[in-house]
Amino acid sequence: MDTIPYQQLPFSGQFSIFEVEHFHSELTTQPHRHHDFQIVWFTRASGEHIVDFVSYPLEDNMVFLLGPGQVHQLLDASIFGFSITFTEAFYFSNRHDREALYDFTTLFDDSQAYAPIRVSRPAAENFSHLITLMRSELAVQIEGSNSAVIKHYLNAFLLLMEREKKHNAANSPGLQHHDARIVKLRQLVERYFRSEHKADFYAGQFALTAKRLNEITREVLNKTVTDMVRDRLVLEAKRQLAFSHRSVKEICYELGFEDPAYFSRFFRNHTASSPHAFRDAMFK
Repeated sequence: MDTIPYQQLPFSGQFSIFEVEHFHSELTTQPHRHHDFQIVWFTRASGEHIVDFVSYPLEDNMVFLLGPGQVHQLLDASIFGFSITFTEAFYFSNRHDREALYDFTTLFDDSQAYAPIRVSRPAAENFSHLITLMRSELAVQIEGSNSAVIKHYLNAFLLLMEREKKHNAANSPGLQHHDARIVKLRQLVERYFRSEHKADFYAGQFALTAKRLNEITREVLNKTVTDMVRDRLVLEAKRQLAFSHRSVKEICYELGFEDPAYFSRFFRNHTASSPHAFRDAMFK
């Protein structure tokens, strides 16, 4: 049984906003994840935010974009700010929404290496205003109408966040240009990494050869399709070893490997640690 907890938010429904300082203990002490998309904007913060085994020192006006299933926790943190959580079904509730609203899924793509977004002062003022509008609308109980208004405020918020992300990328030479094919490929890897380990499968989804798809991923990411699948397998293995009570054999089979010995070699080759040693180190 998967024991990485999915955090239950303090508000019901498919959309919520809350001030992070009011839910400090629930938010920080244990690794947890969410079923939905989460934007965490730290207006004032110190401490450490760990996302999928990578530690980020917290700073004022820093935003983390967390997709479904990402494991995170806060350590030694003093935090103020807001968390916005929403489902894809809330944002795209009908066909018109998909045609009219910004496709936020590209914003949450981490193909260029996951990193927090540093928010400029003008953007922070805009975000604060939009949050005030969304929270006011949440308090208006007019059936059917307030969700539509909230979605349009959220749409503006996400578009402004995309602008800030692009400004961050422009100031970071190591970040690569955006490619919609890479976004789609990462979505496919996320969906199929447990069962499909070969590049040919993913190339087939684009009607390309594996060689051509690898050329695209090398140009944008400096890695192959097989590298992308491998990285996702290693991440999930780490999550399960660190935060579940599943045996190594169970994790092996759940990730699509047929031989536990081969899985152990695979894990060691890409982490310099055996599965058992990694698990032991996490609990020291």
